[in-house]
Amino acid sequence: MGVRLLLLFCVIILAGFSYVSLLNGQHIPFFYSTMRQVEVTVSELAILSFCLGAAMVILGTMVKDVTEASKNWRERRLAQRKEAARARVAKAMGFHRRGMLNEAAAELGKSLAVNPEDREALELLATVETERKVPLEAVKALTRIKQIDPSDLFVYYRLACLYREMNDDENALSLLKTIESSGEENLRVWEGIRDIRIRRGEMVPAYDLQKKIVKFKGKAATSGDQEMFAALRYEKAIRRMENGKTDDAERRLRELIKDHPGFVPSYVALAEHLRSRGNVDEATEILLRGYRATRNSVFFIKLEDLGVETERPHAVIARYSELLRDTPADFDANLFLGKFFLRLEMNDEALEQLLKAEQLEPDRESINILLAEALRRRGRYESACQHYQRAFGYKRRYLIPFRCTGCGQNTIKWTARCPSCGIWNGFAIDHGHKEYAIPAKIR
Repeated sequence: MGVRLLLLFCVIILAGFSYVSLLNGQHIPFFYSTMRQVEVTVSELAILSFCLGAAMVILGTMVKDVTEASKNWRERRLAQRKEAARARVAKAMGFHRRGMLNEAAAELGKSLAVNPEDREALELLATVETERKVPLEAVKALTRIKQIDPSDLFVYYRLACLYREMNDDENALSLLKTIESSGEENLRVWEGIRDIRIRRGEMVPAYDLQKKIVKFKGKAATSGDQEMFAALRYEKAIRRMENGKTDDAERRLRELIKDHPGFVPSYVALAEHLRSRGNVDEATEILLRGYRATRNSVFFIKLEDLGVETERPHAVIARYSELLRDTPADFDANLFLGKFFLRLEMNDEALEQLLKAEQLEPDRESINILLAEALRRRGRYESACQHYQRAFGYKRRYLIPFRCTGCGQNTIKWTARCPSCGIWNGFAIDHGHKEYAIPAKIR
Protein backbone atom coordinates (compact mmCIF):
# COMPACT_ATOMS: atom_id res chain seq x y z
CA MET A 1 0.00 0.00 0.00
CA GLY A 2 2.81 2.38 0.88
CA VAL A 3 4.63 1.66 -2.39
CA ARG A 4 1.46 2.30 -4.41
CA LEU A 5 0.91 5.62 -2.67
CA LEU A 6 4.54 6.57 -3.37
CA LEU A 7 4.12 5.69 -7.10
CA LEU A 8 0.88 7.67 -7.24
CA PHE A 9 2.65 10.65 -5.66
CA CYS A 10 5.47 10.43 -8.26
CA VAL A 11 2.96 10.24 -11.15
CA ILE A 12 1.13 13.31 -9.85
CA ILE A 13 4.43 15.21 -9.52
CA LEU A 14 5.50 14.26 -13.10
CA ALA A 15 2.09 15.23 -14.46
CA GLY A 16 2.26 18.56 -12.69
CA PHE A 17 5.75 19.32 -14.01
CA SER A 18 4.73 18.29 -17.55
CA TYR A 19 1.81 20.70 -17.42
CA VAL A 20 4.08 23.49 -16.10
CA SER A 21 6.58 22.70 -18.87
CA LEU A 22 3.90 23.14 -21.59
CA LEU A 23 2.79 26.47 -20.16
CA ASN A 24 6.35 27.81 -19.61
CA GLY A 25 8.45 27.02 -22.69
CA GLN A 26 10.64 30.15 -22.52
CA HIS A 27 14.36 29.86 -21.75
CA ILE A 28 16.23 31.74 -19.05
CA PRO A 29 19.98 32.00 -18.26
CA PHE A 30 21.18 29.96 -15.26
CA PHE A 31 24.58 30.96 -13.87
CA TYR A 32 26.52 28.17 -12.14
CA SER A 33 29.71 30.32 -11.84
CA THR A 34 30.60 33.96 -12.25
CA MET A 35 31.64 33.48 -15.87
CA ARG A 36 29.58 30.53 -17.04
CA GLN A 37 25.91 30.10 -17.71
CA VAL A 38 23.48 27.74 -19.37
CA GLU A 39 20.07 28.26 -20.98
CA VAL A 40 17.32 26.27 -19.21
CA THR A 41 13.57 26.30 -19.34
CA VAL A 42 11.50 27.33 -16.37
CA SER A 43 10.15 23.77 -16.02
CA GLU A 44 13.65 22.32 -16.00
CA LEU A 45 14.68 24.79 -13.28
CA ALA A 46 11.62 23.85 -11.20
CA ILE A 47 12.28 20.13 -11.65
CA LEU A 48 15.95 20.63 -10.68
CA SER A 49 14.94 22.61 -7.55
CA PHE A 50 12.46 19.94 -6.58
CA CYS A 51 15.08 17.22 -6.97
CA LEU A 52 17.60 19.12 -4.90
CA GLY A 53 15.00 19.68 -2.16
CA ALA A 54 14.01 16.03 -2.23
CA ALA A 55 17.67 15.01 -2.00
CA MET A 56 18.13 17.27 1.02
CA VAL A 57 15.06 15.80 2.70
CA ILE A 58 16.22 12.26 1.99
CA LEU A 59 19.73 13.04 3.21
CA GLY A 60 18.38 14.62 6.41
CA THR A 61 16.14 11.62 6.98
CA MET A 62 19.08 9.26 6.45
CA VAL A 63 21.21 11.24 8.93
CA LYS A 64 18.39 11.10 11.47
CA ASP A 65 17.94 7.37 10.91
CA VAL A 66 21.67 6.72 11.26
CA THR A 67 21.78 8.82 14.46
CA GLU A 68 18.79 6.99 15.89
CA ALA A 69 20.30 3.63 14.97
CA SER A 70 23.64 4.60 16.56
CA LYS A 71 21.87 5.78 19.71
CA ASN A 72 19.82 2.60 19.91
CA TRP A 73 22.97 0.53 19.44
CA ARG A 74 24.79 2.39 22.20
CA GLU A 75 21.81 2.01 24.51
CA ARG A 76 21.59 -1.72 23.78
CA ARG A 77 25.32 -2.04 24.30
CA LEU A 78 25.17 -0.11 27.58
CA ALA A 79 22.21 -2.20 28.73
CA GLN A 80 24.16 -5.35 27.92
CA ARG A 81 27.18 -4.06 29.84
CA LYS A 82 25.00 -3.08 32.79
CA GLU A 83 23.37 -6.47 32.72
CA ALA A 84 26.82 -8.05 32.76
CA ALA A 85 27.77 -5.70 35.63
CA ARG A 86 24.66 -6.75 37.56
CA ALA A 87 25.66 -10.37 36.99
CA ARG A 88 29.05 -9.54 38.52
CA VAL A 89 27.31 -8.02 41.55
CA ALA A 90 25.28 -11.20 41.98
CA LYS A 91 28.49 -13.21 41.67
CA ALA A 92 30.17 -10.96 44.24
CA MET A 93 27.26 -11.57 46.63
CA GLY A 94 27.89 -15.27 46.34
CA PHE A 95 31.59 -14.79 47.04
CA HIS A 96 30.74 -12.63 50.06
CA ARG A 97 28.39 -15.22 51.52
CA ARG A 98 31.13 -17.83 51.22
CA GLY A 99 33.69 -15.57 52.86
CA MET A 100 35.74 -15.08 49.66
CA LEU A 101 36.22 -11.37 50.26
CA ASN A 102 39.09 -10.73 47.83
CA GLU A 103 37.19 -12.30 44.95
CA ALA A 104 34.06 -10.35 45.88
CA ALA A 105 36.00 -7.07 45.90
CA ALA A 106 37.52 -7.84 42.49
CA GLU A 107 34.10 -8.56 40.93
CA LEU A 108 32.61 -5.41 42.43
CA GLY A 109 35.48 -3.32 41.12
CA LYS A 110 34.84 -4.59 37.58
CA SER A 111 31.11 -3.99 37.97
CA LEU A 112 31.55 -0.41 39.19
CA ALA A 113 33.96 0.33 36.33
CA VAL A 114 30.95 -0.19 34.03
CA ASN A 115 28.22 1.17 36.30
CA PRO A 116 29.84 3.54 38.82
CA GLU A 117 26.50 4.65 40.29
CA ASP A 118 25.19 1.18 41.13
CA ARG A 119 24.16 1.77 44.73
CA GLU A 120 23.76 -1.91 45.57
CA ALA A 121 27.29 -2.63 44.35
CA LEU A 122 28.67 0.33 46.33
CA GLU A 123 26.94 -0.77 49.53
CA LEU A 124 28.20 -4.32 49.12
CA LEU A 125 31.71 -3.04 48.38
CA ALA A 126 31.64 -0.96 51.57
CA THR A 127 30.64 -4.06 53.56
CA VAL A 128 33.30 -6.23 51.91
CA GLU A 129 36.08 -3.68 52.41
CA THR A 130 35.07 -3.22 56.04
CA GLU A 131 35.34 -6.96 56.61
CA ARG A 132 38.66 -7.01 54.76
CA LYS A 133 39.93 -4.37 57.23
CA VAL A 134 40.42 -1.83 54.43
CA PRO A 135 38.35 1.02 55.89
CA LEU A 136 39.65 3.66 53.48
CA GLU A 137 38.13 1.84 50.49
CA ALA A 138 34.89 1.38 52.41
CA VAL A 139 34.87 5.13 53.10
CA LYS A 140 35.31 5.85 49.38
CA ALA A 141 32.35 3.61 48.51
CA LEU A 142 30.07 5.15 51.13
CA THR A 143 31.15 8.67 50.18
CA ARG A 144 30.09 7.92 46.60
CA ILE A 145 26.69 6.76 47.86
CA LYS A 146 26.39 9.96 49.90
CA GLN A 147 27.06 11.98 46.76
CA ILE A 148 24.41 10.03 44.84
CA ASP A 149 21.79 10.35 47.59
CA PRO A 150 22.65 13.08 50.14
CA SER A 151 19.35 12.50 51.97
CA ASP A 152 20.23 8.97 53.13
CA LEU A 153 21.22 9.54 56.76
CA PHE A 154 22.06 5.88 57.35
CA VAL A 155 25.03 6.25 54.99
CA TYR A 156 26.23 9.16 57.14
CA TYR A 157 26.01 6.92 60.20
CA ARG A 158 27.96 4.10 58.53
CA LEU A 159 30.62 6.57 57.48
CA ALA A 160 30.82 7.94 61.02
CA CYS A 161 31.33 4.43 62.39
CA LEU A 162 34.16 3.83 59.93
CA TYR A 163 35.82 7.10 60.81
CA ARG A 164 35.61 6.18 64.49
CA GLU A 165 37.32 2.86 63.75
CA MET A 166 40.03 4.85 61.94
CA ASN A 167 40.35 7.14 65.02
CA ASP A 168 39.25 10.09 62.90
CA ASP A 169 37.01 11.67 65.51
CA GLU A 170 36.69 14.99 63.70
CA ASN A 171 35.05 13.54 60.58
CA ALA A 172 32.97 11.11 62.64
CA LEU A 173 31.69 13.91 64.87
CA SER A 174 30.90 16.11 61.88
CA LEU A 175 28.80 13.38 60.25
CA LEU A 176 26.97 12.52 63.47
CA LYS A 177 26.18 16.18 64.04
CA THR A 178 24.78 16.37 60.51
CA ILE A 179 22.41 13.52 61.33
CA GLU A 180 21.51 15.12 64.66
CA SER A 181 20.73 18.44 62.97
CA SER A 182 18.10 16.70 60.83
CA GLY A 183 15.79 16.94 63.83
CA GLU A 184 15.21 13.21 64.26
CA GLU A 185 15.69 11.69 67.72
CA ASN A 186 18.36 9.07 67.15
CA LEU A 187 19.77 7.17 70.13
CA ARG A 188 22.61 5.63 68.16
CA VAL A 189 23.76 9.05 67.02
CA TRP A 190 23.59 10.48 70.54
CA GLU A 191 25.56 7.51 71.89
CA GLY A 192 28.14 7.89 69.12
CA ILE A 193 28.63 11.59 69.85
CA ARG A 194 28.79 10.83 73.57
CA ASP A 195 31.49 8.20 73.11
CA ILE A 196 33.58 10.59 71.00
CA ARG A 197 33.20 13.29 73.63
CA ILE A 198 34.36 10.85 76.31
CA ARG A 199 37.34 9.76 74.23
CA ARG A 200 38.32 13.39 73.75
CA GLY A 201 37.93 14.09 77.47
CA GLU A 202 34.95 16.42 76.94
CA MET A 203 33.03 15.07 79.91
CA VAL A 204 30.52 17.87 80.44
CA PRO A 205 29.05 17.67 76.89
CA ALA A 206 29.09 13.88 77.26
CA TYR A 207 27.15 14.24 80.53
CA ASP A 208 24.53 16.40 78.78
CA LEU A 209 24.07 13.81 76.05
CA GLN A 210 23.82 10.91 78.49
CA LYS A 211 21.24 12.84 80.48
CA LYS A 212 19.23 13.24 77.27
CA ILE A 213 19.60 9.53 76.48
CA VAL A 214 18.41 8.41 79.93
CA LYS A 215 15.50 10.84 79.82
CA PHE A 216 14.49 9.68 76.33
CA LYS A 217 14.60 6.00 77.31
CA GLY A 218 12.76 6.57 80.56
CA LYS A 219 11.89 3.29 82.24
CA ALA A 220 13.55 1.42 79.37
CA ALA A 221 16.98 2.73 80.40
CA THR A 222 19.27 -0.18 81.21
CA SER A 223 21.58 -0.57 84.19
CA GLY A 224 24.45 0.19 81.80
CA ASP A 225 22.81 3.50 80.88
CA GLN A 226 22.43 4.36 84.54
CA GLU A 227 26.03 3.39 85.33
CA MET A 228 27.29 5.54 82.47
CA PHE A 229 25.16 8.43 83.71
CA ALA A 230 26.56 8.00 87.22
CA ALA A 231 30.12 8.01 85.85
CA LEU A 232 29.51 11.20 83.86
CA ARG A 233 27.81 12.84 86.83
CA TYR A 234 31.00 12.10 88.74
CA GLU A 235 33.14 13.55 85.93
CA LYS A 236 31.04 16.72 85.85
CA ALA A 237 31.44 17.12 89.61
CA ILE A 238 35.22 16.72 89.23
CA ARG A 239 35.27 19.38 86.50
CA ARG A 240 33.29 21.70 88.78
CA MET A 241 35.84 21.06 91.52
CA GLU A 242 38.71 21.85 89.16
CA ASN A 243 37.02 25.10 88.12
CA GLY A 244 36.76 26.24 91.73
CA LYS A 245 33.03 25.60 92.13
CA THR A 246 33.62 23.40 95.15
CA ASP A 247 30.22 23.85 96.81
CA ASP A 248 28.39 22.77 93.67
CA ALA A 249 30.83 19.88 93.21
CA GLU A 250 30.31 18.72 96.80
CA ARG A 251 26.54 18.87 96.35
CA ARG A 252 26.75 16.80 93.18
CA LEU A 253 28.97 14.19 94.83
CA ARG A 254 26.62 13.84 97.80
CA GLU A 255 23.64 13.46 95.46
CA LEU A 256 25.53 10.84 93.48
CA ILE A 257 26.33 8.87 96.63
CA LYS A 258 22.66 8.98 97.58
CA ASP A 259 21.45 7.91 94.13
CA HIS A 260 24.21 5.38 93.39
CA PRO A 261 25.64 4.11 96.69
CA GLY A 262 27.74 1.52 94.87
CA PHE A 263 29.77 4.06 92.88
CA VAL A 264 33.18 4.06 94.59
CA PRO A 265 34.83 7.14 92.99
CA SER A 266 32.20 9.52 94.39
CA TYR A 267 33.09 8.55 97.99
CA VAL A 268 36.82 8.89 97.31
CA ALA A 269 36.46 12.29 95.64
CA LEU A 270 34.20 13.62 98.40
CA ALA A 271 36.56 12.36 101.12
CA GLU A 272 39.55 14.01 99.44
CA HIS A 273 37.60 17.25 99.14
CA LEU A 274 36.62 17.17 102.81
CA ARG A 275 40.20 16.34 103.75
CA SER A 276 41.42 19.39 101.80
CA ARG A 277 38.99 21.56 103.78
CA GLY A 278 40.23 20.15 107.08
CA ASN A 279 37.16 18.00 107.81
CA VAL A 280 39.21 14.91 108.62
CA ASP A 281 36.57 13.20 110.75
CA GLU A 282 33.88 13.60 108.10
CA ALA A 283 36.28 12.41 105.43
CA THR A 284 36.97 9.32 107.54
CA GLU A 285 33.25 8.68 107.94
CA ILE A 286 32.72 8.98 104.19
CA LEU A 287 35.46 6.41 103.54
CA LEU A 288 34.00 3.95 106.04
CA ARG A 289 30.51 4.55 104.64
CA GLY A 290 31.86 3.81 101.19
CA TYR A 291 33.38 0.53 102.35
CA ARG A 292 30.18 -0.58 104.08
CA ALA A 293 28.20 0.21 100.92
CA THR A 294 30.58 -1.37 98.39
CA ARG A 295 33.00 -3.66 100.27
CA ASN A 296 35.75 -2.26 98.04
CA SER A 297 39.08 -2.30 99.85
CA VAL A 298 40.35 0.83 98.14
CA PHE A 299 38.74 2.68 101.05
CA PHE A 300 41.21 1.04 103.44
CA ILE A 301 44.09 2.29 101.29
CA LYS A 302 42.65 5.81 101.40
CA LEU A 303 41.99 5.48 105.13
CA GLU A 304 45.61 4.49 105.79
CA ASP A 305 46.90 7.42 103.74
CA LEU A 306 44.57 9.76 105.60
CA GLY A 307 45.79 8.51 108.99
CA VAL A 308 49.47 8.87 108.04
CA GLU A 309 49.12 12.27 106.32
CA THR A 310 47.18 13.77 109.23
CA GLU A 311 49.40 12.04 111.80
CA ARG A 312 46.35 10.41 113.40
CA PRO A 313 47.09 6.68 113.07
CA HIS A 314 45.37 5.85 116.38
CA ALA A 315 42.10 7.31 115.11
CA VAL A 316 42.32 5.05 112.06
CA ILE A 317 43.11 2.01 114.24
CA ALA A 318 40.07 2.86 116.37
CA ARG A 319 37.87 2.93 113.27
CA TYR A 320 39.24 -0.46 112.18
CA SER A 321 38.50 -1.83 115.63
CA GLU A 322 34.90 -0.55 115.49
CA LEU A 323 34.45 -2.14 112.11
CA LEU A 324 35.86 -5.48 113.29
CA ARG A 325 33.58 -5.50 116.32
CA ASP A 326 30.64 -5.31 113.92
CA THR A 327 32.06 -7.77 111.37
CA PRO A 328 34.88 -9.82 112.97
CA ALA A 329 35.02 -12.23 110.00
CA ASP A 330 35.72 -9.47 107.48
CA PHE A 331 38.88 -10.69 105.73
CA ASP A 332 39.73 -7.33 104.15
CA ALA A 333 39.36 -5.41 107.41
CA ASN A 334 41.63 -7.87 109.24
CA LEU A 335 44.14 -7.87 106.39
CA PHE A 336 44.39 -4.12 106.00
CA LEU A 337 44.55 -3.47 109.71
CA GLY A 338 47.55 -5.84 109.82
CA LYS A 339 49.02 -4.08 106.80
CA PHE A 340 48.55 -0.71 108.54
CA PHE A 341 50.35 -2.02 111.59
CA LEU A 342 53.24 -3.07 109.35
CA ARG A 343 53.33 0.39 107.85
CA LEU A 344 53.51 1.87 111.34
CA GLU A 345 56.32 -0.59 112.30
CA MET A 346 54.01 -2.11 114.95
CA ASN A 347 55.29 -5.56 114.09
CA ASP A 348 53.84 -7.59 116.99
CA GLU A 349 50.36 -6.17 116.44
CA ALA A 350 50.74 -6.67 112.69
CA LEU A 351 51.64 -10.33 113.06
CA GLU A 352 48.78 -10.99 115.44
CA GLN A 353 46.28 -9.30 113.15
CA LEU A 354 47.55 -10.98 109.99
CA LEU A 355 47.35 -14.39 111.62
CA LYS A 356 43.66 -13.69 112.26
CA ALA A 357 43.22 -12.83 108.59
CA GLU A 358 45.05 -16.02 107.59
CA GLN A 359 42.49 -18.10 109.48
CA LEU A 360 39.77 -16.61 107.29
CA GLU A 361 41.51 -16.96 103.88
CA PRO A 362 44.72 -18.99 104.29
CA ASP A 363 45.49 -19.47 100.60
CA ARG A 364 45.39 -15.90 99.38
CA GLU A 365 48.66 -14.51 98.04
CA SER A 366 48.01 -11.12 99.65
CA ILE A 367 47.88 -12.51 103.20
CA ASN A 368 50.91 -14.70 102.60
CA ILE A 369 53.13 -11.89 101.33
CA LEU A 370 52.21 -9.68 104.29
CA LEU A 371 52.67 -12.50 106.78
CA ALA A 372 56.03 -13.29 105.25
CA GLU A 373 57.17 -9.72 105.81
CA ALA A 374 55.82 -9.64 109.38
CA LEU A 375 57.59 -12.92 110.20
CA ARG A 376 60.82 -11.72 108.61
CA ARG A 377 60.77 -8.61 110.78
CA ARG A 378 60.31 -10.81 113.85
CA GLY A 379 63.31 -12.91 112.80
CA ARG A 380 61.26 -16.03 112.04
CA TYR A 381 62.94 -16.59 108.70
CA GLU A 382 61.92 -20.19 108.12
CA SER A 383 58.23 -19.40 108.52
CA ALA A 384 58.70 -16.27 106.44
CA CYS A 385 60.19 -18.38 103.63
CA GLN A 386 57.18 -20.70 103.72
CA HIS A 387 54.81 -17.79 103.27
CA TYR A 388 56.98 -16.27 100.55
CA GLN A 389 56.74 -19.58 98.71
CA ARG A 390 52.96 -19.53 99.00
CA ALA A 391 52.87 -15.99 97.70
CA PHE A 392 55.15 -16.80 94.77
CA GLY A 393 54.28 -14.55 91.83
CA TYR A 394 53.94 -11.25 93.63
CA LYS A 395 56.61 -8.88 92.32
CA ARG A 396 56.37 -6.00 94.78
CA ARG A 397 56.32 -6.16 98.53
CA TYR A 398 53.44 -4.79 100.60
CA LEU A 399 51.54 -3.59 97.53
CA ILE A 400 48.34 -5.52 96.87
CA PRO A 401 47.26 -4.83 93.28
CA PHE A 402 43.91 -3.72 91.95
CA ARG A 403 42.27 -5.57 89.06
CA CYS A 404 39.77 -4.07 86.61
CA THR A 405 36.55 -6.07 86.55
CA GLY A 406 36.02 -5.00 82.95
CA CYS A 407 39.27 -5.99 81.21
CA GLY A 408 41.41 -7.61 83.93
CA GLN A 409 44.06 -4.87 83.85
CA ASN A 410 46.25 -4.83 87.00
CA THR A 411 47.56 -1.68 88.64
CA ILE A 412 49.16 -0.76 91.95
CA LYS A 413 47.53 2.69 92.07
CA TRP A 414 43.73 2.89 92.23
CA THR A 415 42.00 5.19 89.76
CA ALA A 416 38.35 6.04 89.21
CA ARG A 417 38.52 4.97 85.57
CA CYS A 418 40.43 2.13 83.93
CA PRO A 419 42.99 3.55 81.47
CA SER A 420 42.81 0.36 79.42
CA CYS A 421 39.09 -0.23 78.77
CA GLY A 422 37.73 3.12 79.97
CA ILE A 423 35.07 1.90 82.42
CA TRP A 424 34.46 3.71 85.67
CA ASN A 425 34.17 2.12 89.10
CA GLY A 426 35.86 -1.07 87.91
CA PHE A 427 38.97 -1.44 90.10
CA ALA A 428 38.84 -3.73 93.11
CA ILE A 429 41.49 -5.35 95.29
CA ASP A 430 42.98 -8.49 93.75
CA HIS A 431 43.92 -10.90 96.51
CA GLY A 432 44.95 -13.51 93.98
CA HIS A 433 43.36 -16.87 93.40
CA LYS A 434 43.61 -20.02 95.43
CA GLU A 435 44.60 -22.11 92.44
CA TYR A 436 47.80 -20.10 92.09
CA ALA A 437 48.98 -20.74 95.63
CA ILE A 438 51.60 -23.49 96.03
CA PRO A 439 52.07 -25.60 99.14
CA ALA A 440 54.93 -24.60 101.41
CA LYS A 441 57.73 -27.09 102.02
CA ILE A 442 60.82 -26.78 104.19
CA ARG A 443 63.99 -27.59 102.34
